[in-house]
Amino acid sequence: MGLDNIPKNYPCKTQGTAVITPRLNKNGEQMFEEDGSVMTMIDCDATQKCGGCPYKNELDKSGLSGGAVYGIFGTDCWYRGKYGNYLMDAIGYSDSFDFYGDNEDGSEKSKVSCLNVAQVIDEAIDECDEEDGVYRMDGQDITADLKYASWYLKWAAEFCDGLVCWY
Repeated sequence: MGLDNIPKNYPCKTQGTAVITPRLNKNGEQMFEEDGSVMTMIDCDATQKCGGCPYKNELDKSGLSGGAVYGIFGTDCWYRGKYGNYLMDAIGYSDSFDFYGDNEDGSEKSKVSCLNVAQVIDEAIDECDEEDGVYRMDGQDITADLKYASWYLKWAAEFCDGLVCWY
């Protein structure tokens, strides 16, 4: 299946800016929790449209153009950690730094771990020994992907209190 990194705490919920809507089944009917209450979910499109998405707001400020690799369900603030590990392999750090969790069962990546991996990526970019300063894997320029991965990890540390690792 792979690995996806998910905000430990969704910052839109933490900040009270998330647009929450009822969760619907494939027939368009409301779904219910075991206690009978209506299941809800974050409406990412509506949250972004009203300016309440910390992920989108910070990404827009970052100046990054490209490099985003979304998780399996295409949710903007999720990251495809399996690809992040591929990038770590490309820069030669897959043995010591990765996108897996650092707690006992590997289900969470702490703020500190996020920042450590981001720092390794930033240092690798700064020290790239390619003639043109561009990291490539299989002939493809992955510099933007590395910059986004670093940005995402820093964002997750600052805004989400780390990441949940789902695999």
